[in-house]
Amino acid sequence: MADFTTLPHADQEAIGKTLLTLLKSFDDRDAEPLLTVYSDDADWVNAFGTVKRGRADIVAYLTGLFRDENFNRGELAGPPETSFKLLTPEVVVVSAHLVVKGQGVVGGGTMDRDNYSVRVLQRHPDGTWLIVSEMFQDANTEATYEH
Repeated sequence: MADFTTLPHADQEAIGKTLLTLLKSFDDRDAEPLLTVYSDDADWVNAFGTVKRGRADIVAYLTGLFRDENFNRGELAGPPETSFKLLTPEVVVVSAHLVVKGQGVVGGGTMDRDNYSVRVLQRHPDGTWLIVSEMFQDANTEATYEH
């Protein structure tokens, strides 16, 4: 498996642009820029089991989420910790960990979350790198496996 830094500089910049657009859209609670982040046939699963397929469905869902009072109470505790794995010259996997403090919950109260995500980005013929698959998982304090 090749190292991410072996990608041409233009590809590294395009991947960075996609990821920064994603982060800024979440930070600004503005789903419109996400139309440039997801592929037409992307799949998306959040930490609560919501599944969306395709750019339009993902952006429509996130538009509603960004208007949600409970979601908007959460704040990032710091920048995400991110790692990259280059699978092929056209496919990169991006893993990220972030901490959200004070997210509201339905029925009242708040929760702090350790959120882990995996994104698969694919290079497109026009030179853009779009998310083709994204999955989120929150850390859970309950154990089902003892070892």
